[in-house]
Amino acid sequence: MADLKVNVNGITFKNPVLTAAGPNVRNAELMLKAVAGGAGGVVSKTVSLKPAHDLRPTIRRAVCQGIMNCETWSETPFEEMLEEYRKVKETGVPLIISIGYKPEEVKKLGSIIEKEVAPDAIEFSTHYVGGEIGPLIEVARSLRETVKLPIWMKISPNFPYVKELASRVSEYVDAFVAINSYGPVLNFDVESMEPLLGSEYGQGWLSGPPILPIALRIVYEIATVQDKPVIGVGGIEKGVDAIKFFMVGASIVQVCSAAIKRGHTVYGKIAREIEEWLDAHGYRSIEEIKGLYKEKLKERRKFSKIPVMTIDENKCTGCKACISRCIQGALYMDGKVAKVIGENCIGCGYCQDYCGYGAMKLQEV
Repeated sequence: MADLKVNVNGITFKNPVLTAAGPNVRNAELMLKAVAGGAGGVVSKTVSLKPAHDLRPTIRRAVCQGIMNCETWSETPFEEMLEEYRKVKETGVPLIISIGYKPEEVKKLGSIIEKEVAPDAIEFSTHYVGGEIGPLIEVARSLRETVKLPIWMKISPNFPYVKELASRVSEYVDAFVAINSYGPVLNFDVESMEPLLGSEYGQGWLSGPPILPIALRIVYEIATVQDKPVIGVGGIEKGVDAIKFFMVGASIVQVCSAAIKRGHTVYGKIAREIEEWLDAHGYRSIEEIKGLYKEKLKERRKFSKIPVMTIDENKCTGCKACISRCIQGALYMDGKVAKVIGENCIGCGYCQDYCGYGAMKLQEV
């Protein structure tokens, strides 16, 4: 049986599935439910010096199983949250407190939280700091000068210079968290033309499965330019999602949207699915698959010319799932099997994703 224990910055987690900062952990009651639900660690909802005031409604369903929200940071004064944190700390499960945003804010908050609560680490959000490297480094430096605890820096997916930021700020932080929700985005009801959210013009931030590919790319980039641990977050709903994050270089993962949709037991469910996948593939720990994607890239197949889709007639069941997926008109049914018109195929590979029988393969002909 695979060992799910992971150590990051000297903190031992019984499993690699943590909560992510958000409405799923806005108070002690919800954080304790996450612990009971199997979370390997708790990251609290972000607090700042002044409580937020979010106009309702704040959370709605979005496209492709995603969630759109206009929540900002905690609406509870941070002074009141100190006792909430202490309740969670009593469980013995690692506690990471999320704070924001400006240098003077994180400096004051960091000092108070380290002294009053002594969590296992402090995560700081860069969501509202801007798109320039200088101000972000200043936030990290200010917090580093204030606390001795491990510092985790949470990266916004909107930031355009991720690799440069990670390289330059790594001297001040102990780990990176990637990514925050993506946005602003907009959606509304087409019949009433009413916004779904209570924000200024109905704008919000997108999370859940739609942002998973963005998160994977950013985790990979951060992990390849510096040596500090990376925590993956964004769209993780099942064990195999987390496995992908480990393979691109993440040490642990965080979950928010899946908990909003399915409840607090989702953390333990994902952890069990990770264990099952590792066991089924002969791996003893997460460390054994960490960064495997980068290694496999060296062995990737490369085509010297445009390939053509080929079909193994012995595996094709004639289900026709691929036929309508070819806008180029390169696929047709010949009796009970699919066949390819080679001169029409552009080698895009899209049809292959709809073959559930392993009958399709791109090849140079």
